[in-house]
Amino acid sequence: MARILLKRHLILVALLVGEVLLFNTISRVPLVSVSDFVAIVTQSAPVLFLAFGMTLVLMTAGIDLSVGSMVALIACAMASFGGEDADSTFWITAVPCGLLFAIVLGSLNGLLIARFDMPPIIATLGTMIFFRGWSFVLLGDRERAPFGDVPGYDLLGEFFFVAIGLVCVYVVGGIFFARSRWRQEILLIGGNRIAGRYAGIRVGRRLWEVYTLVGGLAFLAALAFTSRNSSVNASALTGLELKVIVAVVLGGTRVQGGSGSLVGSFLGVLIIAVLEEGLRGSALWGHEYLPFKIRHLEEVLLGLLLVTGVWLHSREREAMP
Repeated sequence: MARILLKRHLILVALLVGEVLLFNTISRVPLVSVSDFVAIVTQSAPVLFLAFGMTLVLMTAGIDLSVGSMVALIACAMASFGGEDADSTFWITAVPCGLLFAIVLGSLNGLLIARFDMPPIIATLGTMIFFRGWSFVLLGDRERAPFGDVPGYDLLGEFFFVAIGLVCVYVVGGIFFARSRWRQEILLIGGNRIAGRYAGIRVGRRLWEVYTLVGGLAFLAALAFTSRNSSVNASALTGLELKVIVAVVLGGTRVQGGSGSLVGSFLGVLIIAVLEEGLRGSALWGHEYLPFKIRHLEEVLLGLLLVTGVWLHSREREAMP
């Protein structure tokens, strides 16, 4: 399995390098500087945080379609807690309340799946609609909810603080996950849930923990998003869950559960981010002789990447002894 994942990582690195070379050829602004990489990572922070959680969810043979709506609802809730004239008290009122709220939302998904034995795709589809609806309820007649003049809040969207958050999640969290018994239990649940129960694993408890963790990561995604945009609307981040799922599947995590790669998920997010940035800076953007808008290719290529990820899984499965 380690050899297969290494091969997948090399393919992803090659794909990432190929993207950069291609867009350097056809783009008005080449993607070659360190500042370009910093900007891409910073803008992709919400997806990177959520990709960690989605990797664990898919390892359990589950899925979470509600992450985009969850992040939007957490952001709307923090804006409502803090108010339009938020000041330094925002840090001791809205931010802790936002974290607590995020854990409750993630726990709700976990409760529906673990306690009431609902299929993850149905449970999270329902909460996706539910969370999005509550975002509109919280904002009421307001088109956008500003975060006021919160001292230092905009710094959370800077690369330095984003990098610290990503290191804590992917490096510290990844090392703990790789060396813990919890990882083996998660993988066993995804591979064969019945066998997990016979092995004495508290399957429901572990599923609840995974989805609750996703809620905590959604809080970090909300901080990264709102600190860069200084406001939020109820329809923000629509479709974010699709980018997260595509990145994770492309990165080597099987939809059927039982295996996954956090490194691969990270690379998958970067591939999608470079794709978006490259299309946005392409010299073909809005070209009058094209029969379509070049920006519309993003959805087409995301679908192609998802299918490619699943196809690679099937090939890797055939190659296993």
